[in-house]
Amino acid sequence: MTRQLLLAALLSLASPLAMLAQDVPEPELGTRLVNLPTHLALPFGTLQVLFTHRFTETVTAGTSGNLYGLDSAADIGIGLAMGFGHGLDAEVYRSTVFKQIETAIKWTALRQGGSFPLGVGLRVGSDYRAVSGVKDRWAGFAQLVLARRLGSSLDLFVVPTYVSDTPTLRNARNVGFGASVHLPHAWDISAEAIPANRDVTGSVVAWAVGFVKRVPGHSFLIYFGNSRATTTDLIAGSDVPGGFKGGDVRLGFNLVRRFPE
Repeated sequence: MTRQLLLAALLSLASPLAMLAQDVPEPELGTRLVNLPTHLALPFGTLQVLFTHRFTETVTAGTSGNLYGLDSAADIGIGLAMGFGHGLDAEVYRSTVFKQIETAIKWTALRQGGSFPLGVGLRVGSDYRAVSGVKDRWAGFAQLVLARRLGSSLDLFVVPTYVSDTPTLRNARNVGFGASVHLPHAWDISAEAIPANRDVTGSVVAWAVGFVKRVPGHSFLIYFGNSRATTTDLIAGSDVPGGFKGGDVRLGFNLVRRFPE
């Protein structure tokens, strides 16, 4: 019942906002920050390929002999997304953590313009944990993405998230915060913070910083953060296998390729 009420509330909020939608250019902003989604969907007919890579060993646990964690094992993800027009896209993403498959549909309900100061997106989907030995394999989720551009160089995001099941929780809720700073020569700095989930013992704030270089059809993000989570359930639940500490620093990257450019 909680899930249906949340989805109904999100849809009732997004529907009237869509009536105000304007096609306002929001350049140099993709469909995701580091791990969190933005409010934007892919253009019609655009195919996007995503690779994520998170080293499991922290920089402090590593030494110069193993390049401060770069020689350690890694959590790897690969995803495909397609734009269908009218502010809609669909995505499938597979992570080696729990051999998990995430599917999602995102709708850009509102682009920022003079008549309304916010960009609004709605993302809904499911996670399936295919690894053996897991009791509860399926989870559903819903995310409302609120975006605000300040000037020409700063975008701010708030992402309330509901997940029906995580590895250790039921009906998990959290709110992600993000920012993207646009620099000269097609460089960005993206940052995210996910508050500690009070229902998880020992949970701490999950933080991430990404240094992004954009070229036509590509973006490459160098990742620094304490959490290995890249799927929605683990991000909201803060219950990644093995846990993480506030002072942990892990390295990784995101690689995005879009067709056509």
